[in-house]
Amino acid sequence: MKKRVKEWIKYSKLDLDSALKLLENPELTQNAAFHCQQSIEKSFKAILEEKINKVPRTHDLIKLYGLIEECGINLLINEDVLDQVNDVYIETRYPSDLGLIPEGIPRVETINIFYDLSGSIYKQVISILNVQ
Repeated sequence: MKKRVKEWIKYSKLDLDSALKLLENPELTQNAAFHCQQSIEKSFKAILEEKINKVPRTHDLIKLYGLIEECGINLLINEDVLDQVNDVYIETRYPSDLGLIPEGIPRVETINIFYDLSGSIYKQVISILNVQ
């Protein structure tokens, strides 16, 4: 396995662990959401690094997931939730009147759903890439 693939996986796990830690404080849901998005992005990029040796410079989870599907890899993903998490990256980069997501500041319950998706994707990716 390529060194860069291992690095993507390592940093995906760090973002996943960060999101979990941030969930301990209900006032940090925006930050937890961002780390969930980052974990998914890095997991996706690990697959792309391994399979096509080219990682696009994008934070768009939908685009990255489409490229993964083009490689013939099918992940079990709730695409509605993935779409919500995808919006997190842009929204966290700029202040907004509403907050992080269309509903405003995300509730802990919403971030738990994001976290579950992030964790599921991470586990699937390490299984596909046979990471020890």
